[in-house]
Amino acid sequence: MENRILIIGDEFFGDMGEAANHAAEILLCREANRPMQFSINAPAVQSIDQLITRASADIIGKKAGRIVVGLGLRELKHVKGDGQKVALSYQTLAEELVLKTQSKLNFITLPVDLFPESVSQLNFINETIRGLEQKYPDRVKVFDFAVHSDKFKEKQAERGKFARSIYTEEGKPTAICTMLLALFLQECILKEIKDIKE
Repeated sequence: MENRILIIGDEFFGDMGEAANHAAEILLCREANRPMQFSINAPAVQSIDQLITRASADIIGKKAGRIVVGLGLRELKHVKGDGQKVALSYQTLAEELVLKTQSKLNFITLPVDLFPESVSQLNFINETIRGLEQKYPDRVKVFDFAVHSDKFKEKQAERGKFARSIYTEEGKPTAICTMLLALFLQECILKEIKDIKE
């Protein structure tokens, strides 16, 4: 269904999937007359590998016109910083979605501050995610939140003592982070929808 948007993410979206829910609400507020339905699986209880196994029921069966994916953080924290293993799973999921759906696919990069003890591994995952757009240019558009959050952090640094952090010292997203991600997501999704329609 062209107007159905499926959002899948782990705790990157907040403990209760706040970023995904806020993004959907903002989109509906901004475009009240545009036909849109949302299906949100955030925070997803499944691992990336489980999502691959259950893709026919949990993803393909939703018949979404657009699938937005923000995964990898949970896996990276559980596999002791093995970014290559996580990236391989991510790539397999992307290939499965390209082959078995007609959906437009959006993958979200992860800010390195989410897992500061494993920056190089997060960078590896992000480069893999960015590579999906090059590999499948007609189907995949990457939403580069890693770059967006870095720009936000630079602007905040200019405020000096008034700066707000978007992550805790443990790398958990703060409330301002989930709102920043929600605003970023709705802007990216809306641009994609308008580019297709108009």
